[in-house]
Amino acid sequence: RENHSFTVHLAKTGKDIHVPADRSLSDMLTEAGVPVDVKCADGICGVCACGLVEGDADHRDYVLSQAQRETTLITCQSRAAAAGGHLVLDL
Repeated sequence: RENHSFTVHLAKTGKDIHVPADRSLSDMLTEAGVPVDVKCADGICGVCACGLVEGDADHRDYVLSQAQRETTLITCQSRAAAAGGHLVLDL
């Protein structure tokens, strides 16, 4: 899969965060001062899960069921599905 840049909007704080193609969402959240617990960073443990409010996500994890992917995102591996995409997270 190709990585591309995208943005996330944090619903609880109103903050927008740009995620470059060469960085993970969890890294950018941490850098922005948003605490994210990360254990494996490979999408297999689910520790870094957060609520997905809106947007088309490219789920790259091995943890969530199809039903869970409607409302949850694994921040260490998942990204917006399209280049320049926008996700709204319950953070």
